[in-house]
Parts: sequence; structure tokens; C-alpha cells
Amino acid sequence: MPEQGTQTVETLTQKCEKMVTALMAQKWDEFLPFFSKDLFYKVGAAPPMHGPGARRDFLARVYRKLEFTRHDISGLYEIGNVVIVEMDAHYTVIEDGSPVVVPCCDVYRFDENGLIKEWRVYPDASNVKVQF
Repeated sequence: MPEQGTQTVETLTQKCEKMVTALMAQKWDEFLPFFSKDLFYKVGAAPPMHGPGARRDFLARVYRKLEFTRHDISGLYEIGNVVIVEMDAHYTVIEDGSPVVVPCCDVYRFDENGLIKEWRVYPDASNVKVQF
């Protein structure tokens, strides 16, 4: 138990974990405050999106097609202001109930205020037969 008057410092990795929890629950009001207002978001070779609202809108479309089931994290690295997560993201296709696994690497860069200013997602979505 921390001594009286001491403050626990949240790591960037813990912030990512809390953000993902809000994301997976689709609690957008809890999700948006993790990001800087000028967020740069890019998925693979797709054009970048800017701002937390664009990120939320994109993910809301994804989650109308795919239901998240779990992440199997194989690597987690916090280096300076960067968090890198290697994982297999597991989903169920809502239309037909089939399972799909997306190997992925996410890179989060934080600003001086501890907000995510850049989020790059490198998925292998070759086995996802759903259009967004």
C-alpha cells in the first residue's frame, strides 16, 4: 500500500490498457479522452485519419461488422514515449458467426501530456472477408 501522500504514476502501457478496455466495450465517452485533439491514426496502407472523432467513427463501423472477443498479446514494449503491442486480435463476424484472427502490431506515440498523439496499426487482415 502506498504511503500517505504518495502518488502512483500510471505508465503509458497502463493507459493503453485502459483505452483498449473502453474501446472493446464501445464506451466512446471513456475512449476519446485518451487522445490528443490532433491524433494521427493510420491502419496499414490506408490513408491516415486525423482526430479522435475520426478514429471513433471508423471503429464504430468496424464493430458493426466484427465483434471483438479477445487479444492474445505476444509482445509489449514501452520505450520512451512509445508503446508497441504485438498481438492476435480475435473477432466474430457478426453476419455469419464465423471466427477470425487478425495478427497485428500497434504502435502508440504519446505527447508531453500523456495523450496518444499517433496510433499506427499494422494488421494482416488478409483472412477478413468483410468490407468496411
